[in-house]
Amino acid sequence: MRKKRTSRQFLRWLRRSAALFVAAAALWLIWLTGDPAQALTGLAGSARLATALLAIELGTTPQDGTQLSGWDRLVLAQSSLLGGLLPEESLTAPPESTPSQLPSPAPAPSASADPLPAVTQEPEGILPRTMVAGTSAKYITSGNVSIYNHTDYLLNIEELISSAPKLTAGGDGPQVLIFHSHATEAYTPAGTDVYEESDSYRTLNTQQNMVRVGTEMAKIFEDAGIEVIHDETLYDYPSYNEAYNRSSQGVAHWLEEYPSIQLVLDVHRDALAASDGTIYKTVAGTVDDCAQVMMVMGSDAMGQEHPNWKVNLSLATSIQKALADKWSTLARPLVLRTSRFNQHQSTGEILLEVGTHGNTLQEAITAARLFARTVVDMMTG
Repeated sequence: MRKKRTSRQFLRWLRRSAALFVAAAALWLIWLTGDPAQALTGLAGSARLATALLAIELGTTPQDGTQLSGWDRLVLAQSSLLGGLLPEESLTAPPESTPSQLPSPAPAPSASADPLPAVTQEPEGILPRTMVAGTSAKYITSGNVSIYNHTDYLLNIEELISSAPKLTAGGDGPQVLIFHSHATEAYTPAGTDVYEESDSYRTLNTQQNMVRVGTEMAKIFEDAGIEVIHDETLYDYPSYNEAYNRSSQGVAHWLEEYPSIQLVLDVHRDALAASDGTIYKTVAGTVDDCAQVMMVMGSDAMGQEHPNWKVNLSLATSIQKALADKWSTLARPLVLRTSRFNQHQSTGEILLEVGTHGNTLQEAITAARLFARTVVDMMTG
């Protein structure tokens, strides 16, 4: 176990060193060009590298008003999904070409050489945060609904909600598809929820990673009589970089086989970490022992074909309102990104973040169940 822990520490040091190099390259390029916008465009390839190296430190801005250091801004900018709630765009879209065949299911987890403890205590020092809309001009708010808009598109929340497609229950065939582009993402071990890591805060154990969260959501839909497909494929294993390619092909297969599918949920978890190693977890202030959820929506702002992105956004905005009406701060502000995250495949596809790596699995399950219950209510009347 000690050897494994030392290896993880070395990998984290290597990731941070590489990210620091990227930051230095960014400052040099900005000085050289004298044009920050041009410099950020030129750094698109480097941003992809830093994203991979800092995969566990996907971030967003803390709401305590603390001034961010240059290192914090670098860390927060590396999320392949969110890029943090920072003023400037510096990310590129994930790879979205599709392979020639469906991916094979990942092999079962190997037995651990060292027995895992039966019970563990949640580590001290993880700080809780209830994430709400900030003061940036990128936030668009109407009533209890907020969208963090990373694009230059003008948005009207009332129009989005009024034009949202209606979800219905019943009919022939499944109505909901749940899958996980990053299935091996996991949470902070606590209680009996312990696992063997395949990487930092990742595991092949489907009882402890995002597959478990999807299973709990599927139960809520099924208990309401709504037919669900839960795709348990570990699309990010063994190749994390190919996750979106593989999941795209999987979703295409399900949509072709079952045209009755109305709602497609790509369920992930976020990560919040500061430069000093402090880990944050999200908490829904109105529900005990519950993480927050967040919907991340794509667009065609980067020139990729996505003609129905606004239909998808309308649906997500209507769900955001339903969540806010029922559970107040269960949902973080909805995020609209310039990338499309494969959401061009369906007019009902949503990327859902459930908690962060600082949350426990049980906190995430509570949040996921409440999200599913809210959608069930929308579908059944």
